[in-house]
Amino acid sequence: MIKDGFIVLGLLSAILMSTGCDETRASSDSEVKAVALENAEKEVQLRGKFKRSFEVHELESNGSIYYVSDPKQLLIKAAKGINQDGYYKFFETCIVGNVSAVGQYGPLGKYQKQITVRGICA
Repeated sequence: MIKDGFIVLGLLSAILMSTGCDETRASSDSEVKAVALENAEKEVQLRGKFKRSFEVHELESNGSIYYVSDPKQLLIKAAKGINQDGYYKFFETCIVGNVSAVGQYGPLGKYQKQITVRGICA
């Protein structure tokens, strides 16, 4: 009886492992380059409304909402310059940064786009 359980467990493991890898290989170098360009970050300049609150760091620009990654805390410094000292922020700004490929960003993957701040534009 224990032997039968091990056989079933082994077959189940083999089935699950065979269905787990569904990746395909690129058929040519041009296809590899196209995929790399599609996934590359693009540097842009966006003007919009920055909002920071509990689990929210977003920029709304031209009808799109971006999750904001600000490793140098440039937006926090800009907020202090306009007398927004608390944790919660909301102000219009212009950001120079890199937009990531469409994916899942922020808490629980709520955002489809992300911008990583490189600088603040005038």
